[in-house]
Amino acid sequence: MAQLLLQQGKVTEALKYFERAAELARTDGEIVNALSYAEATRTQLEVQAKYPQLAGRLQGMGESMGGAMR
Repeated sequence: MAQLLLQQGKVTEALKYFERAAELARTDGEIVNALSYAEATRTQLEVQAKYPQLAGRLQGMGESMGGAMR
């Protein structure tokens, strides 16, 4: 679900799902995976906030490659 939300550009909502996935994880691998995605999503939000022009350029690059980077 979190990955789908990221693709839709709903980054803040996706972060909540990654954090929840970490809480529900049953193995160390699942925890590491969920926390890694959560941290990457937090970083994405931070870049968007601190560097909006860069974030816009990266979003444009992602869209031209067939994905969404919001």
